[in-house]
Amino acid sequence: MAKNVLVTGGAGYIGSHTVLQLLLAGFKAVVVDNLDNSSEVAVQRVVELAGEAGKNLTFHQIDLRDKEALEKVFAATNMSMDYPKVAELLI
Repeated sequence: MAKNVLVTGGAGYIGSHTVLQLLLAGFKAVVVDNLDNSSEVAVQRVVELAGEAGKNLTFHQIDLRDKEALEKVFAATNMSMDYPKVAELLI
């Protein structure tokens, strides 16, 4: 079973590239972004580039300062806390 990884700012330049690599490595990416300096188009492009793995991306347009909205994301998602594995993948 693939692990969920939360990516804040996942619609931005660095975040979207990170999300793509996570998806290709078999993770499920939960993207949280308020789209202040990014676009949902970037998220859709990642889905396209990831192919079949793109189905493992979930996008939430919310601001990190919105505690209630974040709590809903965490309540609906089983997050992975395997930081060493994620770091190994990205380095």
